[in-house]
Amino acid sequence: MEEVITSRFSEELVKKVDQAVSQGHFKSRSEALRIIIENYLQEHPELFLGNKVQTLLDKSPTLNDEQLEQIGTNLFKGTSVAKLVAEGRV
Repeated sequence: MEEVITSRFSEELVKKVDQAVSQGHFKSRSEALRIIIENYLQEHPELFLGNKVQTLLDKSPTLNDEQLEQIGTNLFKGTSVAKLVAEGRV
């Protein structure tokens, strides 16, 4: 079951969404916002780790750069650890 939510957006953001809809990228504003939010949340799994991050860090072994990069790539779907750090995501 889908739930309806109400939100406020700047005029500039609404214009961008409307432009994407008018160009045929989305069927409606609703679809555009739903897909944009879903994609953002998929790209940022760290948002759902909560307090588990510190627990994992406390229990984790010390890793070299190569091991850290490999784990990061697996956890964050191909995004490099260096990029995540540069973006302030980890």
